[in-house]
Amino acid sequence: MKCFSRLLLSCLLSFWVCQAQAESSSDSSLSLSVDKQLVKNANRFGVVGQSVLILKNHHPIYRGVQGYANKELSVKVTPEHIFPSYSVAKLFTSVLVMQLVQSGEVDLQHSIRDYLAYLPQSWQNVTVAHLLNHTSGVPRYFDAVMQRGSFLADKKAVYSSLEQAPAHFKMGTENHYNNTNFLLLASLLELKTKKSYKQLVDDVIVKPLALQNTGHASARTVRHNMVSSYQGANGVIIKNLDIDWPEYSFAHSALYSTPEELATFITALIKGKFVKPELLKTYFNPMMLSDGTSGTYAFGFEYSVEDNFIRVGHDGGNRVKLRHYYNVENAADNYTLVYMTNGNANDVWTDVLADSVMSVIAPETFKMATLKEQFVEAALANNIRVMNDVYDAVKAMKGNDMAAVGQFLLYRAYSLRYGSGVASSVGTFEFLVEKFPASENAQQSLNQIKQLLTE
Repeated sequence: MKCFSRLLLSCLLSFWVCQAQAESSSDSSLSLSVDKQLVKNANRFGVVGQSVLILKNHHPIYRGVQGYANKELSVKVTPEHIFPSYSVAKLFTSVLVMQLVQSGEVDLQHSIRDYLAYLPQSWQNVTVAHLLNHTSGVPRYFDAVMQRGSFLADKKAVYSSLEQAPAHFKMGTENHYNNTNFLLLASLLELKTKKSYKQLVDDVIVKPLALQNTGHASARTVRHNMVSSYQGANGVIIKNLDIDWPEYSFAHSALYSTPEELATFITALIKGKFVKPELLKTYFNPMMLSDGTSGTYAFGFEYSVEDNFIRVGHDGGNRVKLRHYYNVENAADNYTLVYMTNGNANDVWTDVLADSVMSVIAPETFKMATLKEQFVEAALANNIRVMNDVYDAVKAMKGNDMAAVGQFLLYRAYSLRYGSGVASSVGTFEFLVEKFPASENAQQSLNQIKQLLTE
């Protein structure tokens, strides 16, 4: 009997060791595959440096870096490097507003002038919800900054300068990204808490989560381990001259962080650290536009649904993507992606980068992301056969909704135009016209691209 027990124990130990080795091998294979995808993205789009973290059900399943923190000095990216995160700052603002709504101190349906009476009378119908969801139509203050070449002294000066400015669009009719919305939310937060926005972020988010490498800083600030920023100029990588955002703009800009700390922040939110989970579920619903269509923001978070997953998060300066994916039927089935870069040769969209790695992480789960990646790869290789295969697969997934299929192709074409240059997108625009010969929009888009090639 003792011999049998020893034999059974030996078999069980062997099974556990083999299972652990298999899981380790699987993890290693997955990491290698995503590493290869980062190299692909660097080659396709001229991405200078990348730092990526992916969680499955709040547990890390991939961590990788690629490229350069400083190209001129050949300093490679490490997991310790800090990245400018730009408008990801808006999510901090959204969470701070969530808390005031939860406590009853702010009503989403109240006019912003109920709280900030000094605002222009013409903004009376603009609610807190309109600001969060970029449907307010208030004038865009940053457009004036670019024209003037400088920032005004403070927020009140900004609001005064906009008093006679025309509305950007009719309130509630459209989604248009606008930094003025979050400037106003910062004023609301400061009024209600009697703290500066920066102090509020420190007290509510940074310190409670023990974030050591997250905060706001002027572009002139020299910070240890901060990557250099780059931008594309006709496919050539040059040093980026970051805007020196004033402190009053921190509610929508000037954030810096790391993948681990951004993941810590959004995980804490999802798990109920800042607001009750049942309330968060109601907050993660996009505002309906006046024509009955769904908006693309939910409480300041970018919002979309694809592959039966709700996707919430934000882009940062077209260099960083923070996104949480959760299953429509079961929020416990979720992924978190933090994809940080410090610039690229053209202007690749972070959605394209996000889809590329999720197609590797779980191709059977993220089928649409996989088709997007397959199409991009085929288009860059001018592989018409695979482009047709993807086209047929998208048609099937969209239930032969040809308008949706056309949008799929148009988005891919423009993502290549901006991501890897005009010449790389011509074949896709031609493919679009071939599939939709009666579409004036498709033909005009192709003509515009061809015109750009001759200039």
